[in-house]
Amino acid sequence: QVSALALLTGLRPPSRAAMAMLAAQITTFLVWTLGVAAVTYLICMQGLRRSSNAAEEYFAGGNSLAWYVVAGSLMLTNLSTEQLVGLNGAIFKDGCLAGTAWETFAALAMCVTAAMFLPRFMRWGLTTTTGFLGKRFDLTTRTVVSSVFLIFYAVGLCPSVLYTGALGMKNIFDLDVPLWAVSMVIGFIGACYAVFGGLKAVAVSDCLNGIGLVVVGLWVPIAALQKIGGLAGLFDEPTFLRPFVSQSEVFDDATQQRSLATPSVPWHVTLTGLMLQNLYYWSTNQLIVQRALASRSLAEGQKGVLFAAAMKAVGFTFLCLPGVIGAIIVKRGILVNGAPLDISKSDTIYPLLVKAVMPDWSLGFFAAVLLGSILSTFNSALQSASTLFGLEIYKIYIAPGASDKQVVRMASWFGIVCALISMAIAPQLNNVASIFDWLQRAKTMASLPIITVFLVGILTVTPDAFAAKVGFVVGAIAYGGGQFLKEPHFLHVFFLCFLLSLASMFFATYCRPLRRLFRQEQPVAREDEAAAKVDIVGWPVLYPVIIGICSLVAMLTLSLQIASRGLFVAFGFIWLVATGALMALPSYRPAVSKAAQGAADGDSMEAGVAGASAAEENPACGGAEEGNAEEGDAEEGPAKDGAMIGRPGTLLETPQSEPKEPKESS
Repeated sequence: QVSALALLTGLRPPSRAAMAMLAAQITTFLVWTLGVAAVTYLICMQGLRRSSNAAEEYFAGGNSLAWYVVAGSLMLTNLSTEQLVGLNGAIFKDGCLAGTAWETFAALAMCVTAAMFLPRFMRWGLTTTTGFLGKRFDLTTRTVVSSVFLIFYAVGLCPSVLYTGALGMKNIFDLDVPLWAVSMVIGFIGACYAVFGGLKAVAVSDCLNGIGLVVVGLWVPIAALQKIGGLAGLFDEPTFLRPFVSQSEVFDDATQQRSLATPSVPWHVTLTGLMLQNLYYWSTNQLIVQRALASRSLAEGQKGVLFAAAMKAVGFTFLCLPGVIGAIIVKRGILVNGAPLDISKSDTIYPLLVKAVMPDWSLGFFAAVLLGSILSTFNSALQSASTLFGLEIYKIYIAPGASDKQVVRMASWFGIVCALISMAIAPQLNNVASIFDWLQRAKTMASLPIITVFLVGILTVTPDAFAAKVGFVVGAIAYGGGQFLKEPHFLHVFFLCFLLSLASMFFATYCRPLRRLFRQEQPVAREDEAAAKVDIVGWPVLYPVIIGICSLVAMLTLSLQIASRGLFVAFGFIWLVATGALMALPSYRPAVSKAAQGAADGDSMEAGVAGASAAEENPACGGAEEGNAEEGDAEEGPAKDGAMIGRPGTLLETPQSEPKEPKESS
């Protein structure tokens, strides 16, 4: 039995006590992993509304996700081993908290998503973010952007998640198995969730794994802090805490020494390309925004996004602090388990620190949670890739007359192909110096033309499809050429190319000779056409919550920059109070008729009839904003806005002239 177990796990327990400990670790691993799978199945099958439309159920979760499911899925989709391993490795290498900008400033980008992007996407009833480009510009623009997303997911994001996950597992548990084998096992499990479960299974499992990840994520830095003397010992090293620096003591993997150099994120890039990159990731990326688009109302989606933003403000505690603590341990020569930390490569700091500070009995639970974080991003990327292929490529170009079930089946096969490609590429990333820096550079190459086209489409009404194509091509060529420049920083190059792409779009819009040369008519302002699938009344407390989140980010950044322990503790206390208040705030729901209340009690048939009657009496349902603006639009509300008339469990009445007070229903 010992030989068989050693062969399977790569571990060689030398005694009965060690065997018992290993058995406990395997038991806790299986209990958590299988428990999450079982609870996910029960919730998806019985706890959430199912759509009769197979494509809507698979790709959009039946538009049934509550705010807490949206928030949990957003957090865990983003929080994976490329963050835990990669970002902590980048922080250790930089010798400062410059990389926290990827976390804390992401909260600001999420606020923009909730206030500006999400209302437009949901007003148009979109399932994919690229669908916005199809409505705003044309089919070609939509297809090109979808293809860029697909390529990035298949050869960039998914392989990096598998690689960092396999690296973490090997280093924490001393697995004596090849990296490719661990990658294949992780990839197979993730593909099962994404391909066979659809978005709903992915989102629910993310939410459940998020609970465990928060526990473990906080456990590691708290335990590691005890090695350096707690918060006092941390704030005794102010140079390691500063987020805004232009130079720092950078670690060299080859020489194992630190020397003065430019960190991965110097302070000045936060004013240019970094914010644009965060905006691309959190506002236009199908992988992320798909969760919010599957919410059961706009208000639920906005609350979910903003709650995730509040959590993002403290995400640095487990994505950045372990890297700093590891750097302090190495600098002071602190012994861990009787020996100094041996850092052969920056990306190994997090798994080595976990192994050093966590008790042996807890490693099984940690492995299960780590696997959950790996799967969350991997299966989310696969599911998003399947969605884009099924709805943007297969349904439009390959088989326009295909049924919903056929589209779902072909999308599932495409997800399997992407998983196999990712498993093949993942082991090759072992030669990359910094996996997090490599991933960010790959992301900028994919995102530059995309963020330009999206921003112009959201903020303006005149630039047309011709302008979008010009901006896309100019941006892609400019940034491709910029890769040959060693200076300035790649995020500055990103920002300059963004400005060039933006200028080219407006030039292509208003330059009459250029438009005549390409036989393009003068563009006209496009009218907003709503086709909402769910209620699109915004969350009433949206902007006060956004102001609060921005204030918290500013307070945290200042406390780290000046190394003020008192201000840092005050930030933690205020964050706890504010987050509790955010959870307690009700998400807006329109007034429900008695029949709809009967539906909540199980009388769905009577509720459906009453809901249809209510929809006839209130034709502006699903498009109240336009209905209030123009009476003529209100008369065509049901057909134009795509209100959810007669859909089970979605009997909504939106007040027209005198809105009632927001009301929370059970």
